[in-house]
Amino acid sequence: MGLCGNLFSPLEMPKYDPQKARLGAKIFTDVRFSSKGRSCESCHNFYLNDSGASVRDGRVPTLINSYYFDRYLGDYNFAGFEARIAASVFGTNELDASEDKILELIRKNLAYKQAFESAYGEANTANFIDALKEFLKSKTAINSKFDRFLRGEVKLNDAEYNGYVLFVRLCSACHNGVSLGTGSFTKIRPSAEEEDVPRHRLTSDGFELRRVPSLRNITQTAPYVNGQTDLRLAVRQIAKDLLKYDLSDGELDALMSFLATLKGEMTEAQDER
Repeated sequence: MGLCGNLFSPLEMPKYDPQKARLGAKIFTDVRFSSKGRSCESCHNFYLNDSGASVRDGRVPTLINSYYFDRYLGDYNFAGFEARIAASVFGTNELDASEDKILELIRKNLAYKQAFESAYGEANTANFIDALKEFLKSKTAINSKFDRFLRGEVKLNDAEYNGYVLFVRLCSACHNGVSLGTGSFTKIRPSAEEEDVPRHRLTSDGFELRRVPSLRNITQTAPYVNGQTDLRLAVRQIAKDLLKYDLSDGELDALMSFLATLKGEMTEAQDER
């Protein structure tokens, strides 16, 4: 398995119901549930850049592999995955949907009514949330080179392995586990352009409390910290700001080689709409 393999685990495809996932995919792109005329896809885009994140807003996290996340944004009060989905559906800053609106559409729209009855036996809000959960479970990118390395199926090349060794030394205290992140929180200095940081996320010394993001598929999920669109610059910035460490060009090259091994595969079946 290699150096410190006990820090990381290969990502496995979670079991999900394809029929329910296809229903969730339709909900995910439907603007009619939102009072603001937006859909989940308006912020979490899978089909333009295959990132599951926003092409504009670095605060919008990727939803790829989100079933495995332990922490969501900077908040501590979500009981689990379904609770976080429900918060996005009903939250006034997100979809701002209402239960009445959801029930009206999924019970009166013939296509939705039939789809819910076929998949669940009943069209209700709990099943609406569950369909979104099944869809997001299907958006898991598996079988990255790093996964295959952890399973002993392949070796990393010299550049990738050097980056791995450096990553373990510098980054693994926060970026570990199956997701290489999202199990803890850290403090980030907001950029000058960020004036709308919620007060409950600010620490007494002016930093913003943010969850540690997953690094899986990181090469696909720009923008990064503080809106940075260049991954090399983002990695250099994080090392300097959080670790007080100035990466050499060679070290940065090695880290970039390792991070590229974290890109997983999305199958055609998972992309079915």
